[in-house]
Order: sequence, then C-alpha cells, then structure tokens
Amino acid sequence: MTKNGLGADAQLLTGLSIMIAGKNTFGYTGDGTKAPEFEFETVNEQSTGLVKQPKMTLEVLDLSAEYVTHIANGEPFVLKGNIRKDGEDKPLVVTVQGEVMKTSGELKEGDATKRTFEIRVDMYTEVVDGKETISYVRMPYKFDLGGVPMAPDFNNNI
Repeated sequence: MTKNGLGADAQLLTGLSIMIAGKNTFGYTGDGTKAPEFEFETVNEQSTGLVKQPKMTLEVLDLSAEYVTHIANGEPFVLKGNIRKDGEDKPLVVTVQGEVMKTSGELKEGDATKRTFEIRVDMYTEVVDGKETISYVRMPYKFDLGGVPMAPDFNNNI
C-alpha cells in the first residue's frame, strides 16, 4: 500500500475530455461517465466468446445541440485522458460509436448543467500508452482483449 491508501500498482485517471467533430472539450465529461461492461454469454458455465450487448454511460457537461446531434446520429466520439501510475502520465484514448438508448438532463439552478446518454455500444476501442487493450465491433463481430481474439473463428464459421 502507498501512503494514500492505494496499492503500489494503482492507476489514476487524471483527466478526461471528449472530442466531437475534432473539437476538444476538456472537463466536459462528468463523473457519471462509465465504460461498458463486457459480459460473455455462457453455456453450462463455459464462455462462448460472444459478448452480451454492452452499453455505456456518457455524461456531458454541456447542453449544446452539437453534442446531442452528433451522439444522436450515432457518429463516433473520442474520449482522451491520462492514466497516472508511479507519477508518470500515460495517454488513454477511447473511441466509441453506438446508438442512444436513453438520455436525460439535469437542470438545477446553481448547479452545472449536464446531459447523460446511455449508449448501445456498436464499436469500442481502448488504447493505453499506444497499445490497444480492448477492441469490440458489434457487426461483423469482433472482440479482442489485449490483442487476444476472444472468438477467433466465429465469423469464419457462420
């Protein structure tokens, strides 16, 4: 354990911005942004290598029409940030494309405005320090973890 109570290998997200149509908006993602969960379909307690449809939550601290339109049209967006480990920042780049399943906004006088999107993930790529850690494509199906294909022959066999 380190002095701040985190394990020696703890990684901290030290910044996250959303890029839409090439416009970088540092600080416009809220604490409610959650990466998708990738849960495998299982049969008799064995993984099929096929992922149940993942969803993610994106919180944007800006109610501008350009964000709503871009995401509602299913256009890709990029989340960029830093992961700090042992005092060194490494880049994090996440590219997402999907369909909006649910949206809500928060309007409370004196508080920051925000809009939350629940998105069915059709494409998700996560790159940490220049290395791809997750690559998911809904159709044609592809899911790699750290460069390892989770269902390598699936598309070839159907």
